[in-house]
Amino acid sequence: MTQDAFLLLALAVLGVYALQWTRRLSQAWGELPVKTLAATLIAGVVAAAELTGNPLGPTVRSVALVLSAPFVLSPLLVAALARLRRYRLADFVTSALYWTQPGRDAIRRIVVQAALQQGDADAALERMPARDDVAMRAQALAAKGAHESVLALPSAGEGDPGYLADGARVQALVGLGRVDEADRLVAEMRSRFERGSQSPIGYRSIKLAETRVDAERGNLRRVRETLREPLVGVPADELYGLIARAAEVAGDRAVAARVYQEAARMAPESRRRRYAERLEAWGEQVPPPVRVRRRARATAVLAGVIALSYLGQHLLDTAVGAFVVGTIPIRASSIAAAFGLGLPGFPFADAWWRYLSYAFVHAGIVHIGFNVWVLYDLGRVFEARRGWGDLLAAFALGTAMGAYLTSVAQAGDTLLLVGASGGVLGVAGALLADVLRSREPHDRALMRSLLQWMALITLLSVAIPNVSLWGHVGGVIGGMLWAFARQGLPAGRRISEVAGLIAIAALLAAVTQVVSVALALL
Repeated sequence: MTQDAFLLLALAVLGVYALQWTRRLSQAWGELPVKTLAATLIAGVVAAAELTGNPLGPTVRSVALVLSAPFVLSPLLVAALARLRRYRLADFVTSALYWTQPGRDAIRRIVVQAALQQGDADAALERMPARDDVAMRAQALAAKGAHESVLALPSAGEGDPGYLADGARVQALVGLGRVDEADRLVAEMRSRFERGSQSPIGYRSIKLAETRVDAERGNLRRVRETLREPLVGVPADELYGLIARAAEVAGDRAVAARVYQEAARMAPESRRRRYAERLEAWGEQVPPPVRVRRRARATAVLAGVIALSYLGQHLLDTAVGAFVVGTIPIRASSIAAAFGLGLPGFPFADAWWRYLSYAFVHAGIVHIGFNVWVLYDLGRVFEARRGWGDLLAAFALGTAMGAYLTSVAQAGDTLLLVGASGGVLGVAGALLADVLRSREPHDRALMRSLLQWMALITLLSVAIPNVSLWGHVGGVIGGMLWAFARQGLPAGRRISEVAGLIAIAALLAAVTQVVSVALALL
């Protein structure tokens, strides 16, 4: 399969998931879902022709890429730009790709959601869809402190929009001092949640609303208990602000001041002013804003190392070219790092480091691009839950187990195993093991998404030639083995950090061996 055909197949798969997202943002036959569906079908048809041995030619594949990629990837691109506060650029992409008001409104909902996450209520209100979205408008007005305006809005209906709008109404009632009314609304939300579908958004909205009421009543103990498990999707400074408010109402000024200071450090400018005013009124120092520590630092570094290794691979292959091993031409980078089976004359074929080093060489730019993308997407979620040590341990064990299971299941075959997908699936397996026992709605939703994704990866591994099924299965097993073992060990960061250091040492030792072989080939 050619790289552009593989990219079209990946776009078709991504398009299926994008359709589920875009249908929630727009009417069923609006411009956004229709264009996403058309792009997905174009990519899928051309990729299917390649898989069935009836390729449509490079020109058709190129045209299909040009037509499908923008409309499959645009929602992700707009969301990324909005999170970076590049609102004008997000607006430009929206106007360039979508030409009807309903289509642009659907994409603007993504921008509004991201702006609200950043605490930028003005940007959210400025880009509010023309067809008024009560839940979004309520959240934006509540963030601005326009409490009476929030209460004047009509009902948002049932489902997630209803929970979001009611959560904003609770915030408004609390802000106006009408705590008993807020408490009654929270009770009604919980009753509706228990009777109907229990979505992660509904669960989060109710928990946050309950915590606001508890904070306003000074119930510091209960607020701390509720927030012991962070509410996914709620900015950290807002959680600190609720703890501080509970301490303030309870009369513990010293604790309230310390926590307000921490909230002010982490808050975006729009919310930072609110915390600063409270601290200044008490004569307390307002700390300077600091950059929030990125909890996905190890994920970013690992993804960066894999990307840089591809540059080194390209330079080595350009400088040296290929070698003939037996009767098979093999690139220099694969001789240095790939995991090989059934290749007479393949140097260091049984070396231990090949069980790890193959993760740092790839078959092409599309191959490494998707591995790095999925690693970053899943890795930052797992690292936020468990820390850098568990992330690296899961990646290393998943990589090693991917090679080992391949060597057992395909012992009589001739093959070269390359790519970080074993380690990436190790992270996915560890994340799956982490959520299996959880009863939280957002974890149950994450578990279903992971299982669907793994089923899809398995299907593609069987259907596409030269994609390693056993490397992928072994990666999942390796990651789950680490996660289950870790659950049985004492809690605390020290064990995880030691495991992470061992993983770093093993990966560095393997890469050092690869560099040594590569230098010998030059």
